[in-house]
Amino acid sequence: MKKNILFMALAVASLALTSCSDDTSADKSRITYYPTIELTGGDFCVTEKGKAFTDPGFVSIMGGEDVSDKVVITGSVDTNKSGLYTLTYTTAKNSDGFGASASRTVFVLDPNDAAEGVFMNQASGNRIYNGNTVAYGRDFRVIVYSNGDGTYSVDDLFGGWYCQRAGYGTKYAMGGIISIAGDGTITLLDSLVPGWGDSLDDLTGSFDAATSTYSLVAVYNGNTMFFNQTWVKQ
Repeated sequence: MKKNILFMALAVASLALTSCSDDTSADKSRITYYPTIELTGGDFCVTEKGKAFTDPGFVSIMGGEDVSDKVVITGSVDTNKSGLYTLTYTTAKNSDGFGASASRTVFVLDPNDAAEGVFMNQASGNRIYNGNTVAYGRDFRVIVYSNGDGTYSVDDLFGGWYCQRAGYGTKYAMGGIISIAGDGTITLLDSLVPGWGDSLDDLTGSFDAATSTYSLVAVYNGNTMFFNQTWVKQ
């Protein structure tokens, strides 16, 4: 019995010595402080066409220290042209090579164009699918901007049904291009929902310049879905 106890003691001591001598993590920090970044004013902002753009700002913290001055911004905003622009903010990396990033969408808006702007698709609208009617239930944001050639880009002709209401994300927004006739009649020129790779079957409706209101019906999925929408300018 004494021999067994002695053998076990020697084995434990041997493992302890091996563990101490084989320090493979000596060159890595025991504690890592991950950088964070917060965008002032959120990830979406509007700036007026023709005026200088002022970034709302951001704050980056690492290990309790403000390292905002080390953030790198990529992307640009052309305030001479209406549209959506993306700015990406990348923090400095910590000692273990970890960083963080955030993105902001900047909407350059012409305040003199009644058809362009931030619109809210009204909660009272609905989707009719195979005879079943379901309301939007709350307002959802829709962006419309001029392409400078008489046509307009719309970020979601579904009016937020999938990307916002269902929470699927922007890949499931039906982006499109429309034209607006003198009498307000809307014509669909192009459309695509990246997540599914298909387009609308039809789009009918009109724009009331006096009230800056869109009234339209988007037809989808082999003419089985009808999205009845009213967009009111904010």
